[in-house]
Amino acid sequence: MSHFYSEQKKGYEFPERGSLSLDSEVEVAKPENAAQYGEASSVRHRLNSGQIDSEYDSHRSSQIYSGHGNIAGQPVNAKFETTRAVGGGPGDGWPQAPEVHGGRRQAPASRMLLSGLLHFVKVLIIAILIILLLAAVGIPVSDNGVPFPGDYTKMGFDWQLDPRSYLTPFNTSFTDFNILLDAHLHTIYSDGALSPQQAIEFSLANGFNAIIVTDHQTVEGSLATKEYAEEHFGDRITIITGMEYTCCRIHMNLIGINETIPVSPPFPSDDELRGVIDKVHDMGGMVIVNHIPWSNTTLLPWDEARLPDHPTREQLLEWGVDGFEVVNQGTFDLRSYQFIQEHADRLVALTGSDMHYPGPSYAWTTINAPNKSSEAILDEIRNRRTSFLLDASGTRPVQDPPFNPDYFKYAPWGMIGDYFYGFGDRYRGQYSFQASFCQKEVVKVHHSMIGWFFLWLLVSILVIEVLYWSIRWLILLVARKIRARRSRHHQ
Repeated sequence: MSHFYSEQKKGYEFPERGSLSLDSEVEVAKPENAAQYGEASSVRHRLNSGQIDSEYDSHRSSQIYSGHGNIAGQPVNAKFETTRAVGGGPGDGWPQAPEVHGGRRQAPASRMLLSGLLHFVKVLIIAILIILLLAAVGIPVSDNGVPFPGDYTKMGFDWQLDPRSYLTPFNTSFTDFNILLDAHLHTIYSDGALSPQQAIEFSLANGFNAIIVTDHQTVEGSLATKEYAEEHFGDRITIITGMEYTCCRIHMNLIGINETIPVSPPFPSDDELRGVIDKVHDMGGMVIVNHIPWSNTTLLPWDEARLPDHPTREQLLEWGVDGFEVVNQGTFDLRSYQFIQEHADRLVALTGSDMHYPGPSYAWTTINAPNKSSEAILDEIRNRRTSFLLDASGTRPVQDPPFNPDYFKYAPWGMIGDYFYGFGDRYRGQYSFQASFCQKEVVKVHHSMIGWFFLWLLVSILVIEVLYWSIRWLILLVARKIRARRSRHHQ
């Protein structure tokens, strides 16, 4: 069906349906004279220049054209409108439709607003699901799935220190000694990082020629270290066997024994502790109380000692302990040292690195034994003939272990778990080494931090959405301009 003007048909026919485009020239019938040729050119020019608008009415399925033209036989300023019905329309009439025009502009705006809101909700839900997935994977990995950053199995210690060259005994009258003893260290048989071989090499490098291996709750580590030393190191170092009795009330080194003493419960009674001390004595060993300052350190948020209800020095003396650890790592327990001086006929002072991971050495127990055997050294300890060297700044050199490649594999997940742990504080207290903790667990959730997290999440999504649609609009605008320029170039 051809287009025609409502007043009269002038001989110029518009293209058939589907062939009209604002970007293409409207084909018209060949004019019969010069006047009609001029008017047709005017129509063509106005269509190409955009003075005649084209809109598609989706509700009426019609195409509307409007504009001004000087068509043959029409006044110069005469208006014209063309409407072509498509599929079931009212026909070839030419009604004006300003109300449809306005309604059509409002409907898309509401639909766009609803679509944008649904899109934002969808993105928010997806973001929350991703966050929950990250937390579900990261938190378990953070708890027990990330290997230690350092690979201690490959560590070696290629230096040799002689603390006698720059230190003197704490008791200045104790000048003759042939034993430099570390009375407290751990291996991989409990929570230490070094194997028995490495523990020996580390001790020799730092000037010790005797060590007491005291792994938590077992003598197996000391037995393994003693066997290795006798086979590979001869008389360069002496290994004394023992274990660290570890509970929620006290840590004690049980030295000079070759059997593991069962440790239970986490909170033993006074009578149970006295029973342990008596059993060690029956086995020919000695009991040394460890690191009292550390044990009595106040822990938050409980405001109580790390080891609650730690026995007093006076109680321990009454129960029959043999001595106290007066230097643990870099801490000098002056109060225990003074207490030993007050009871010099019953108590002995020892020092220990409490080495779990290799680091600086701070103290060496000095002993003058008739020989370097473990029995001779233990006899001197029983007779309370000891002193110690103290270096408060610690020894050099020290070193870090090589990086563990497996750490980098799982560390990102562990760090994600650590991040989510930041939304609250979980206090578990001191580990009892008996599959429990010495304090009741306390969890504090930072609700305001969680609220701010989700607020910043919303802000971030909004910013990303604004940037996305702005960039998209700019790209489309540039593309439209490029197409328009190419169209003009081809005309």
